[in-house]
Amino acid sequence: MIHRRVLFVSAIVAIALSVPFFGRNWNIFMHQLGAVLFLGNIVVSALWMSLARRADNPEVFRLGVRGIMLTDAAFTTPGALLLFVNGGILAPPYFQAGHALWLFVGIGLFALTGILWTAVLLPAQRGMWRLLNAMPAGGPIPAGADALYQRWFRCGGIASLLPLIAFALMVLKPTN
Repeated sequence: MIHRRVLFVSAIVAIALSVPFFGRNWNIFMHQLGAVLFLGNIVVSALWMSLARRADNPEVFRLGVRGIMLTDAAFTTPGALLLFVNGGILAPPYFQAGHALWLFVGIGLFALTGILWTAVLLPAQRGMWRLLNAMPAGGPIPAGADALYQRWFRCGGIASLLPLIAFALMVLKPTN
């Protein structure tokens, strides 16, 4: 599948670009790029999926799920890797200063997002993909696909809100 190749290549590129040979400003830039890729794709994915399902057209829904899987491989995963790797490089001075409650909470929210994504969203996407891929051209939409979509949408809302809160904490850096 093409999304697996895209995932592999984008993950390698994200990690290679995070090597701390270019200095702190480079890692700050890579961390910010990761935030743009990650947050941008999760917000846009929710919009595209709701439009695809609302169209009530089986082929549009199939295309929407395929698009989400591809953009997760091309943008969400590399964005998460850029955030994780570069955040790990940038975080130690904040921990040493002892004023890092915002950082602990932000990392916790990011980790919780990863758990939701891995435990609920990815299995729901894969399930929708399997059902819709087995669907004959023109439909009808398999009954199980709607249940998976509802689960994906509900948990996806939470999984989108958590990193937005983490983003606000990272930008504002509220004092303890």
